[in-house]
Amino acid sequence: MSYRQCQSQRRAVLVFTLLALLAQRMGAAEPAVLEAGRAVYDQHCAACHGADGDGNGPAAVWLFPKPRNFSAGLFKIQSTPSGSLPSDADLYRSISQGLGGSSMPAFHYLSERELLDVVEYVKHLTAVIGPDGGRINRFEAAAANGTLGVPITVPPEPPLTFDSITRGREVYVRLQCNSCHGETGAGDGPSAPTLKDSLGLVIHPRDFNTDLFRGGSTGQDLYTRIAVGLGGTPMVAYPDEVLNPDDRWALVHYIQSLRRKDVEVVDILAAEGALAVARVKGDLPLDPMDPAWEYVESVRVPLNPLWPEPYPITGMAIKALHNGKILAVLLQWRDDIVNGAPVKVEDFQDAAALQFSLTEQAPFLGMGDPEHPVNVWQWKAGWQQDADGERPDVQLAYPSMHVDTYQEAALHGLYRTAETAGNLLASTQMPSPVEDANATGFGTMTSQPPSAQNVGGKGVWRDGFWSVLFYRELKSRDDRDVHFAPGKSTLVAFGIWDGAQRDRNGRKVISNWHRLTLNP
Repeated sequence: MSYRQCQSQRRAVLVFTLLALLAQRMGAAEPAVLEAGRAVYDQHCAACHGADGDGNGPAAVWLFPKPRNFSAGLFKIQSTPSGSLPSDADLYRSISQGLGGSSMPAFHYLSERELLDVVEYVKHLTAVIGPDGGRINRFEAAAANGTLGVPITVPPEPPLTFDSITRGREVYVRLQCNSCHGETGAGDGPSAPTLKDSLGLVIHPRDFNTDLFRGGSTGQDLYTRIAVGLGGTPMVAYPDEVLNPDDRWALVHYIQSLRRKDVEVVDILAAEGALAVARVKGDLPLDPMDPAWEYVESVRVPLNPLWPEPYPITGMAIKALHNGKILAVLLQWRDDIVNGAPVKVEDFQDAAALQFSLTEQAPFLGMGDPEHPVNVWQWKAGWQQDADGERPDVQLAYPSMHVDTYQEAALHGLYRTAETAGNLLASTQMPSPVEDANATGFGTMTSQPPSAQNVGGKGVWRDGFWSVLFYRELKSRDDRDVHFAPGKSTLVAFGIWDGAQRDRNGRKVISNWHRLTLNP
């Protein structure tokens, strides 16, 4: 069975299961459902979409495109005709599978009941204030007047042939898709710089060569996007009266032909929900370049950007081992340019982090929440340079410049003004290139005191790849630390900062929650 057939089969199973679940929920008591949905929404959704669903949560400032404003009634991903509201199945799928290539993660770790409840609550938030000041729910109004959208019918996909691709190219030109998406599908058409969304914000057309498709990458997904468009964006719908199904499938085949093959593989690989940690005897390899790591099986973890990146890091490889006493986790990802400790004000550094839940329940993905704190292990390339005695200074950034003698430099041997001024965050006095910290939400990350810094690590860049190792004893007496035990699982998420793309703070690529289990 081909990759595309596997994806289609998985989707068919998902839709069948979802329809059965939705049918079971039709008789549920609405107040109880909304209350349960609100609890899920407040914990996992409100920080981005806002408490009232207006898209202006505290995290929105870090995200682009901006979170969906539910009251506007515009949804990008739906199977219903343009101008109508999405189906329950559309909302369920967007929440459970996320929108690849965006800051909307997949909430596959929520239970089916929680997912169905939060679907109902999102529909509850999709409302406007009527002429009399009353609240009008868009879904309820559409149900009352019989205008709820019905999902379009997607005919069976015809065989992929040279003729279908050629015909798709003709359709691509006839519909002037190249004016936005470009002649080669790179998203660089002449109209691209002028495009804006319904909020008046700049929006970039999809790069068919490399960008992730938000609503899925299967032929059925692309067929649906072309037929119904993307609400709130310049991507208009091409219904049957404009484009017949055969031409639409031909256009799908042409778009798929523009995909770079390495990116197409990324499209197909599903996110892994579990990371098994093998147990070995004896000492662990505590150097990322130790040949022993070559014999450890890796798991690919997809990464999504919180901000548009011209060259996004779409995933990384994870390897992990433990010996009953120490856990070692190796992260590897491609990065063509090394960015160490910043010297110029416009510089930023490469970094990586692991975020562990300190409770059994999945916290809010963005640094936890007050009821569900997280333990963060963060490595930075600048700290690694300090540990290796290779941190650059201003004389390396400007090797031919004549400078006066500064008193601070004479006293400390440094030109780095923040450090010589005593800024603790700029200090090089790190026991390890890895910081052990805690957080309970945005802006709360706090480093543990020096006496509690018990996480070791090392990062090595070689041949266009970073290999960064984190390790710590399984047991810790500190309640702020995550605790490991053979046979026990822990929720973990990953983050990567690319200094070359000016990543810092909340601007980064992140994974979803994964379950890290230490084999007995």
